Amino acid sequence: MAGKIETLEQVAEVLESQGYDARLVPDEAVMVDVGGAEQPFAAVITRNADGAEFVLTCQLAALGDLDEELSTQFMLAALDANTAIRPFAFAVISDTDDSKLAEPEQWPVVLTSSVPVGDLSEGELCVAMDGLWRALTAAAPVLKLGITK
Repeated sequence: MAGKIETLEQVAEVLESQGYDARLVPDEAVMVDVGGAEQPFAAVITRNADGAEFVLTCQLAALGDLDEELSTQFMLAALDANTAIRPFAFAVISDTDDSKLAEPEQWPVVLTSSVPVGDLSEGELCVAMDGLWRALTAAAPVLKLGITK
């Protein structure tokens, strides 16, 4: 595909051409598995509210998966790791982001980043997906620290 990537349909096409199993949810998102074949992480690509960015979000766990005794250590390690995994960052999707997430135990722990839509090329999208893989690899020690379930 040549030219700019401006739609989720184009995102799905590019990811499929790169060997990803990309699934388009029309007008909402592109779903793609990242990581190992046995237990891949679920990544989602959406457009932000004003449509200016594609947001890449990859769920790692839920807050309920964290060992309560280690949750403070996990959160501090995640904040510290954010500098190593740039442009991705650890985040939590709470009930302020999604009203269906009433209980904190349900809140997803994610890696997230965004790329501008304006001049996004196939190469830049591939770089973003490679960055997600590097962030997942760098995040592994943090996940091992706090997730015991």
